[in-house]
Amino acid sequence: MVNMQNKKCIVAGGGKVALRKVKALIAEGANITVISPVLCPELEELEQAGAIAAVRKKAAESDCKDAFFVVTATNDDKANQRLANRLKHRMLVNNASSADNGNCHIPASLQRGRLILSVSTMGASPILARKIKDEWAQEYPDGLEDYFDFLFNAREMIKRANLNSVDKKGLLEEITDNKYKQSPQLRDDFYKLLQNF
Repeated sequence: MVNMQNKKCIVAGGGKVALRKVKALIAEGANITVISPVLCPELEELEQAGAIAAVRKKAAESDCKDAFFVVTATNDDKANQRLANRLKHRMLVNNASSADNGNCHIPASLQRGRLILSVSTMGASPILARKIKDEWAQEYPDGLEDYFDFLFNAREMIKRANLNSVDKKGLLEEITDNKYKQSPQLRDDFYKLLQNF
């Protein structure tokens, strides 16, 4: 849950694992440079589209100067470990080949507007983390952004309302009922009700 917007991020590696990490960072608005002698075709496409920068060489400690976050995701586990060991005392580092060797993890995440669900097995099973994320996607399908905006706006109105704390808590619990998730009309009715307080 770190704000990665415009943060300088280095991804060491140009293969499929690096691509997964890059996609997660792009979704968060990071400023990404991939460092690798060779890039997979998808990373080349992202470079050509201007979504990432790329430097075609082996990553070195000096390449990570001033980085906020570094991912070591080359196809050489020992190189990943060496680079992570040199950097993790002064910046956030995720070692894709050994979760314990870095100092942070990139969880599998699902976002629906204001709702963000993240799961990590701390390196035990990224496959299981993705399965859990897929289960969440079934429970919280696309299209719920308006509902989560409603929860935010209604909560702000309830906090300002001239009500005692017990009544406020009751209303805050009320808006989490599934009927509001499913009915825009009920959400509008609730807004009108709140205008009376």
